[in-house]
Amino acid sequence: MAESSVPIGQADNKAAFVDANGATAWLAGQPQANAPAMLAGLVAQIQAFNSAFTAPRERFKTLEALRKTIFAVSQECQRRYENKPLPLLPAEQTALDMSRRLWRSCAVGYMHCLRACLEKDGSIASHGAQVAHRVLACLRMEQMNCYFAGADLDGEFWRNLHSVWVSAEQLGKTSDLVEDRLLGETSKSTVRGQYCMVLTLHLARPFTLSRGQLAAAVRWFARWRELAAVLAEPNQNPKSCCIAINLSQDRPIHESAQGASVGRWLSLDGVLQKMRKRLELLAKGDSPEVLKLGSGLSSEACVALLTTLSEHLRYPQKTPIGALLEASPITVAAGLENINRLLGGKGLKISVQHASLGTQLSHHEQVALFGRAVRDAEESGECKSEIWQITQQAPGVLNLFCPAGNSEARLVLGGLLCVKLPQHEHFTLATISGLNTRADGGLCVAASLFDGEPSPLIAEVREKPAGKLSRHPAFLLTGREEGSTPLVVLPIGLPARALSFRFFEAREQSLIALRLVENLGRGGDIERWSAAIDA
Repeated sequence: MAESSVPIGQADNKAAFVDANGATAWLAGQPQANAPAMLAGLVAQIQAFNSAFTAPRERFKTLEALRKTIFAVSQECQRRYENKPLPLLPAEQTALDMSRRLWRSCAVGYMHCLRACLEKDGSIASHGAQVAHRVLACLRMEQMNCYFAGADLDGEFWRNLHSVWVSAEQLGKTSDLVEDRLLGETSKSTVRGQYCMVLTLHLARPFTLSRGQLAAAVRWFARWRELAAVLAEPNQNPKSCCIAINLSQDRPIHESAQGASVGRWLSLDGVLQKMRKRLELLAKGDSPEVLKLGSGLSSEACVALLTTLSEHLRYPQKTPIGALLEASPITVAAGLENINRLLGGKGLKISVQHASLGTQLSHHEQVALFGRAVRDAEESGECKSEIWQITQQAPGVLNLFCPAGNSEARLVLGGLLCVKLPQHEHFTLATISGLNTRADGGLCVAASLFDGEPSPLIAEVREKPAGKLSRHPAFLLTGREEGSTPLVVLPIGLPARALSFRFFEAREQSLIALRLVENLGRGGDIERWSAAIDA
């Protein structure tokens, strides 16, 4: 078997079971209603079992006896870290780390069995396709846990993945159908389909997709994965989509200009053809439900996602290369109130009654009535900004990196950032269009820049249903080109609960005749609206 992370058996292990009957008995005595305790127990026992001397066939039967419980516990614990702001809180990170260790330990157990298949052990050799399929299922579950938590995969993951493919090729079991209903996808799939799906999900750039988009992509690729192929040589058709893989590397795809030492080619022609056909049928008026695209996304959202995924698959994103020490520093701020203050905004903490009266009274009247001038009131909070690094820069887009432990902010995909580029005087607003943590804990952010210089606003809202008044941070962007439509950025969900709006310039707290026109999109912590400024 190719080099992988399979530990050597040890005689002094302390596993609670060494066979399927023992595993079943051990499960019966565990606190199955306590998912975190079950997770910790499963990790400890499977790791100990991996070091035990057990016959390959019995090892496989033991892991199968545990498998249904493993899926249930992993799914329950997933809620503790799924779709959370990054970086994760310590408890969330612990849950993710333990879930990854669970699936990695299961993969190692099945890899013991796979090695026995390669060694032609008579007790298990006939089950080579199922064993390789089980390893890939474990790796896929670890992959999905990471993607739902916004965490990148490490080199050992990709090394193990390629190792399993090499083993399946040696066994001649890449195209045998294997039944597996616990994955919750198609009832049967091949080793080739599962291997290609892991790579396809990576190519889809999961950290740029919302939770709903990622779930849709997983569902679609599960239906189409058998249309992908792994080739020894690339398709010579210039319209073909073939992506180089180096099976000896700890990376998903081969990015070097030099040839791969153990090269294969991932062909996605069949998958892309299926996506093109779906786009054509959607354009003709077929519904996503009829096309088996699900009901979670509208036709327009399906078109947008299919178009995006097609682009991502055809043009893989390359890993940034270069020392971070050579990267340019950049000032970054997060949090709507913090950004509002950083841009010079005031008045968010002033009571609405005081602010409303204050705009109608003179300076002396304000002092007499409130004991101070409302317009001059300063915010009690401090403006917080951090120094990050630019790893890549393209027109309108920045790739940023923040080392582990260097940021107090917790970010969400689609959220708002405020950045000051090197040698620039003014701040610029940006949305987070990609977000993940690296294996070393560092934070990677793709920031899409807004056009125009931002002005801080205060949105005074009369809320449904009782008409309560409240104040919220907002931002106005007027494009650099004359006649461009003003853009207003608001906290997400605010317009839906508003009976009426009044906008104030947050520096001087002067009333602005600003009117919201059309919702241009929402994501993370903000909504974007086109606006009109009435004369």
